[in-house]
This record gives sequence, C-alpha cells and structure tokens, in this order.
Amino acid sequence: MRQDSGDFTFKLNDIACAIVDALRLALEVVMPGIMDENNLTERNGYGQFRWNVIIAQLRERCLHLGWIDFSVCPRGAWKTPVLFHPLSRNLITFMTENTFKTVQRRKDKSRHYLCGGASFNKDVKAQYEQLELKLPSVSVDDEKWVAQSREDLAASVCEDVGEIAGHILVLFDVHVDRLLSVRAVRLTPTLEISTEVEDWTQYIRMPYAANQGIEPQQNNEGDEEELVELL
Repeated sequence: MRQDSGDFTFKLNDIACAIVDALRLALEVVMPGIMDENNLTERNGYGQFRWNVIIAQLRERCLHLGWIDFSVCPRGAWKTPVLFHPLSRNLITFMTENTFKTVQRRKDKSRHYLCGGASFNKDVKAQYEQLELKLPSVSVDDEKWVAQSREDLAASVCEDVGEIAGHILVLFDVHVDRLLSVRAVRLTPTLEISTEVEDWTQYIRMPYAANQGIEPQQNNEGDEEELVELL
C-alpha cells in the first residue's frame, strides 16, 4: 500500500521536473528507439541496460542547471547515479519501486548503499504502515558497511562537499516502456519510508524545456529544500 503525504513538499519543483523528464525520455523514448532501430525483439538484460540510458539523460538534463553536481557511485560492477543539491545539501539517488521493496526486506541490506544514504537523514519518522512491515534491522556489527556506503556516496559527487544534510530517494514505476509514477521519499535508517514523501508523478506529462535556465532560490533559514537517491 502506498500512502504519500500530500501536504509535504521538498520544494524542489524545478529540479523535480528536470529529473522526471530525464526518466521519461530514457524509458519511453530512447530505450524503445534503440530497440526499434536495431530490430530487437528480445529484452534480455533490458532492465539493467536501461540504467545506462537513465544516467545519460540525468547527466544531460541536470548539468545544464549548472548548480547541481552529478556523478556515479561505483558499487562493484554497478554504477549508481547520484545528484548533490548544494543549496539544500541533499544527496539524491534513484531506484525502481520493485527493487526498493526487495532491498527493504534483505537481511544483509546494511551492505546496500541505501543504508548509507539513509544514515544522513535525521529525526525522520516512519509511516505507520511501514512500521507494520517489521523490516530487518541493521545490527551494530554491520554498521561498518553503512559507514563505508555513506563515505562512498559523499565522495562520488565531489571531493569535499562539506556537511550533507540528508538523502532523498527518487522511486519510479515503469511498465511496458511507460513511466507510471515518480515520487521522492526520505528513508529511516532501517529503510522504512518516512512521512517526508512527495509525489512527482504530475511532472511526467508536463512540458519541459531542456535548454531553459533555472535560477537557484536562496533558502530561508529553517526552510531548507531536501532531496534523495537510486536503482
């Protein structure tokens, strides 16, 4: 069951629009185009390969903003896209809804980068229905893996980003080359979805000018923007 907090916002509308547009183009335009142009009918490895296209589109859409740092975080043979928003000092990563549900329930999830990202989040409260899932906890012995992931994420975007205020995970659902939903969530240390959730689905069909510059807005004290991360 999905329950989004309709009155909560990360106040990142312009960035959200760019991110969602990148996902839409990668999943609905570029990937089907590759299949058609090469007369491909089988989809072996399709789910993994499309991340290369997603990364390319995120890089293209977000770098033109100028004030967003984009990079990838190596995780073995895998590379996870990571954004850093300097004004709010939040890391942003990406993941499909189905993959997230699997990671949540892993007993060894402390080795996954999401736990490192979630460790940046302070004073977050899990949604009630998330508590009912009774997800596996992260043991004290496994905290070394969380610390390593935390360090890797911070190092991936910049050599010295300074203090990181939090992490935002962008979750999306896709079916038959159609982007169905996108939402930004903040996670608890045990990977429950917190009460800080914003639905970005509205931006999927919204016209977006890729060459349009966006002026960053200064944050008011106590009114910080926040954002998170992938796969």
